[in-house]
Amino acid sequence: MSLPDDVISLLRDEAYLDLCRNALKDALERLVAEKQQVSETRPPFGILATKKQREVFESSMQTVLDTEAAIEARLGKLEAIENWLKSAIRERLRDYLRQVSENYRKSAKMAEAIKSWDRLIEHYGEQLLALARNIKNVSVSFAGASGGVRSAFGDRAQAFAELRMGADSLDRTALQLESLTRSMAMIAANTAYKDVRLAELPIKGIVNWVDNLALMHDRDAYPAAQEMEADARAVVGKKLNDYHASAAAAIEALGAIETQELDGYWEVLRAHALAHYVQERDVDEVLNELNERYVVANIERRQRAIETQADPYGHER
Repeated sequence: MSLPDDVISLLRDEAYLDLCRNALKDALERLVAEKQQVSETRPPFGILATKKQREVFESSMQTVLDTEAAIEARLGKLEAIENWLKSAIRERLRDYLRQVSENYRKSAKMAEAIKSWDRLIEHYGEQLLALARNIKNVSVSFAGASGGVRSAFGDRAQAFAELRMGADSLDRTALQLESLTRSMAMIAANTAYKDVRLAELPIKGIVNWVDNLALMHDRDAYPAAQEMEADARAVVGKKLNDYHASAAAAIEALGAIETQELDGYWEVLRAHALAHYVQERDVDEVLNELNERYVVANIERRQRAIETQADPYGHER
């Protein structure tokens, strides 16, 4: 897929800006030398200098200063154009790469998996909290940590049934989260995204833990239950910040890698544009043309948008 015409046009304009900047900076460097030369002709103070000498010096220096101000003004105009232009190029190249780059397509799939994981982690947290409550109920069914008669068998059985049911739901959610993590890893394999990671789940495989708990003696079951309850509450107590932070960091890493690929591709296109898309032109002509095309046009678009918001039905009159 070849570059769209509008992207080529943007790259051509950027190349012209580069030529203009180089020309203006060269002129500024020459002016610095000229300014130094004029400074060296400064006449002596007082009666040692004639009026004509002072006038010639002041006129020469003023000419240099005026020229310097004019060049600085052109560089300021160039910067205003460049700010808008580079933003437009970056946006269009990103759109283009999303269509043609395999890495960008993989990044989009990974980002979707990460966002799904980040949403599901909230449900995981809710189930951890329910697990902690169910563990506490089971702990009550023990007659203490030193061993003794358990509470009524029916109450204990009910508490364990609820605990196991909640554990099963938690395990299924954990499996979904790990499935998303594996999918992301498979997409990232052998690519620049291979090191993008999500946090490991702190608590999983709880059904097996519950089944083992049911077989323990009271003096062993009680501390084991307390420990697991504390672990679950500790995770929820942090409001899952570590896991949301992990997802945010993964998304940020994807963006950084995408930007790196875009910048590398842009550099190649920039060199090509300078070699093939431009010809020698007057600096002021180029700056005025691009200023009208981008800066002025952008201001007019914003003004129209403001007017439309102020009077959304004005176009129907």
